[in-house]
Amino acid sequence: MKDAAGVILYVGKAKNLKSRVSSYFQDSKDKAPRTELLVRKIADFEVVLTDNEVEALVLECNLIKKYKPRYNVLLKDDKSYPYVRLDLKHPFPRLEYVRKVRKDGARYFGPYVSAYQIKDVLRWAQKAFRLRDCSDNEFRNRSRPCILHQMGQCSAPCVKLISEDDYQKSINSALKMLDGKTDEVARDLRAQMAVAAEKEEFERAAELRDRLAQIDEINQEQKITDPEADYDRDVIHYCRGTGAEIPPSQAVVVVMAVREGRTVGVFQFPFLDIDPAMPDDEFLFGFMAQYYITRYEETPGVLPPEVLMPDLSAGSASGADVDAAGAAAHAQANLKEQAAILSRALGRRIDFRVPKRGEAAGLVAMVKKTAEHHLTELSARTQHAVDDLIDVQKKLDLKKFPARIECYDISHFQGEGTVASRVVFVDGRPEKALYRHYHVHEAGDWRAGQGNDDFRSMREVLERRFSHDHSIPDLVVVDGGKGQLAQAEAIFAELGVLGVELVSLAKARTEGTFEDAEVKGSMERVFKQGQKNPIMLKPGTGSFRVLTQARDEAHRFAITFHRSVRDKRVMGKKKGV
Repeated sequence: MKDAAGVILYVGKAKNLKSRVSSYFQDSKDKAPRTELLVRKIADFEVVLTDNEVEALVLECNLIKKYKPRYNVLLKDDKSYPYVRLDLKHPFPRLEYVRKVRKDGARYFGPYVSAYQIKDVLRWAQKAFRLRDCSDNEFRNRSRPCILHQMGQCSAPCVKLISEDDYQKSINSALKMLDGKTDEVARDLRAQMAVAAEKEEFERAAELRDRLAQIDEINQEQKITDPEADYDRDVIHYCRGTGAEIPPSQAVVVVMAVREGRTVGVFQFPFLDIDPAMPDDEFLFGFMAQYYITRYEETPGVLPPEVLMPDLSAGSASGADVDAAGAAAHAQANLKEQAAILSRALGRRIDFRVPKRGEAAGLVAMVKKTAEHHLTELSARTQHAVDDLIDVQKKLDLKKFPARIECYDISHFQGEGTVASRVVFVDGRPEKALYRHYHVHEAGDWRAGQGNDDFRSMREVLERRFSHDHSIPDLVVVDGGKGQLAQAEAIFAELGVLGVELVSLAKARTEGTFEDAEVKGSMERVFKQGQKNPIMLKPGTGSFRVLTQARDEAHRFAITFHRSVRDKRVMGKKKGV
């Protein structure tokens, strides 16, 4: 479904496409406001026919991942989880800490819950298996062992103190540990230690003993939570607002990954903008499809053979409301049917099941409590953000609630390499997918001694933004004072930008000199259209937090980009480019 500008609003699949699409346009008192808004925006349809449900599911997930339609359930995360990367093409590979999975032929392990956890894993692996820790460049140019070798924590492959075959054996043991098979690694080490002791190779036996101690440390740190200790499984549950205190548009899904009976990660996925009328089974399956298909593409082989799901019919089977019980039973059956299709789409046997009793049901209940806790925290954070935005609206006397705020900043060094940044805050939180960098081309030629014109730079940036991007923010913030505000006002008038409030934010400044007995500083100042005197932002208020965070983020984003551009220019000059 597309709007008049061709922007994709929604991607869906159906066995009976005519029936599914028609349901959106039927008059119904139960139709959610969100669905009504979607229907009003629809201007065109694009239809793709597939041979079966599996192909439809995979295509739907890929299109949602690519276009991120406004009215779909979008799989977002609070943060980018860390991974362990192992480049198997290198004869002496090392374990690396990375934040992004790339299709580069390397093997990735994770995601892990925190950087602290992953650094512990790397520390254990380095000590237990004496793997190298240096970069590839350092590895190529080293002529003698490093201090880690002297400490007994590296086998020094850089200077050929270990053969490629022996190093590969250490790598294989590390891979087993990263896969959660620490018991198997420990058994192998004990067997090798016994053989070495029998051959009276006591130094080798002592080395293996130390490695075994490291593995035992890992085992003690990982808490066993599943009595079926040889099982790999994921446990999924969710909690969704009911409307009393938390709206049904908010939800949290929690996935607990259990490998060989040990919890290796508990991951939360918040959702802030679900269609309140969307059934729970449709919401949960939308999450599962995106989560597992995306995970399979990024790290093949990490999918567990079993996934435990919640019982959607639990607690609704009482005779007091037969219709509700029937609807819940239907939702449960639909979820199970869709999960079977997902299993086929993944190309491997995954048992999506709903445990009714026993220890497995207890695990699902535990994950449900975790989801409830995270939803309460999410709702509190969201409410704090809303309160801060309300304060912005009141403080600046805005006509509209500033749900989307854009902030712009210019960066250069003595007029050279002028760039700009745009950061976007949606509902009071940074929306980094909407951040943009700009190369500024017409801000003055510093080579000709013209210097740099920040006003012209801002004109170019705003003109490019509002000429090509048709999305309209509620509030635009430019870094600077009255001059920058006047320039932005003139650009808005030229471009015919309507319905967007505009302010400039000037940094706090020192009043007086440092020779004075007492040095005073002004507050952050906001200049607004049609208002002579600036609005002072009191530290600690919601308006201060939102606006200064947006300004500082725009400044950081611009500075980082400018340094990158400057470094490339310097390297180009050195190479004669």
